[in-house]
Amino acid sequence: MEKQNKARFSSWAAPVICLFLCTGLWAQEEFQARLFPDVGPGSQRAEKIIISVDSYTSSEEVYQLIETYNNRGYDQFRAVLRGMKKGILRPIGGRGIQIIFHAAQSIPTEKGRKIVLVGESQSWNLDSSLRYDSRFPFLVVELSLNEKGKGSGNIYLSADIKLTGQGTIERDAYNAPPKQLLGVAVLK
Repeated sequence: MEKQNKARFSSWAAPVICLFLCTGLWAQEEFQARLFPDVGPGSQRAEKIIISVDSYTSSEEVYQLIETYNNRGYDQFRAVLRGMKKGILRPIGGRGIQIIFHAAQSIPTEKGRKIVLVGESQSWNLDSSLRYDSRFPFLVVELSLNEKGKGSGNIYLSADIKLTGQGTIERDAYNAPPKQLLGVAVLK
């Protein structure tokens, strides 16, 4: 009887564990970077992070968000945005943080592209809480990549966004200086 229970457990446990641990395997695109936390006394060393993008937000999805905001209001806009899952950010070495991105866009530039990722505003540091300011409800990550897929970026913990008539998402304003991302590189 005990052997049967172990066999049943192992038959479904391995795929479930793999699903949770290997989410990056299904990502459309992955980026690696080093996050430089606040400088000064008591600051931590740079952390390696992985950003996985499962899918990019299309212009049509941005137009739908604009329409939702205009016709059904801000609360419904936030609900629809929260329902979209486009990717995640997770530190290597596991501090238990996983930031979900509800919007992600890749925008061509003259010398490469710009990646814009939008999630809910939240504290990066598990030891402190972020003072919430309703004027800046989003966490925005901006990556600037050259044609070889290398570059730098910033994380804005408290920011606002703008949805444009061209179907793009832009960081509009922010409340605190961004955290720097260096050594950004495309992994796949």
